[in-house]
Amino acid sequence: MGLSIPREPVELKELIKDVRRRLIREGSKESIDYDSLSVWSFNSLPKYLWDHWKDELKGAGITWQIFLKVLKLHTIDVIEWALRDSLSWEGLVKRIETSIENYSRGKRW
Repeated sequence: MGLSIPREPVELKELIKDVRRRLIREGSKESIDYDSLSVWSFNSLPKYLWDHWKDELKGAGITWQIFLKVLKLHTIDVIEWALRDSLSWEGLVKRIETSIENYSRGKRW
């Protein structure tokens, strides 16, 4: 598909980290649920990527709803990028792109 790599949204990364800090403070104990909740808060990252790729994605028959389903498969990757700093932005985008290509080719949705 050849999607371009958008500028790394460091402000969204900080928002995700901030949401996680607030959840821990309010819940007063660590929880695996906080990681997922943090990366999906406000749908900020999906919106960011959709804004950059929507023309190509729509051209491949991928709707917003399908795009969200594909991104959901990458929740752990987003956690690794945003909260653990163990995956680069480029690495995250490439993983997402690979899934988009796999699902757009076979039209398995």
